[in-house]
Amino acid sequence: MSPSAAETYWNEATIQGEARGEARGETRGIAIGEARGEMRGEVNSIIRVLRRRVGEPSAELKSRIMNIQSIDKLDELLDFAATCVSLGEFATALN
Repeated sequence: MSPSAAETYWNEATIQGEARGEARGETRGIAIGEARGEMRGEVNSIIRVLRRRVGEPSAELKSRIMNIQSIDKLDELLDFAATCVSLGEFATALN
């Protein structure tokens, strides 16, 4: 028994819908991965600059930096890390 035209249409539409959904999911996944990678790079840069300028940040300070979810805030803190005079001054800027 061959499928009806409606069944054939339904099957083709389902396949196309799944393919579109997968493509959207993949695109979103890539964008999220890129954003996370960019944020991780910013965090590493902040810690590196602080280490070179004013000393090794404490585990607590590193954790606070790693928990920041805004790339704009991380950019701002990277600039501040390059000019701050102490870890205490930097920690105050986190608030």
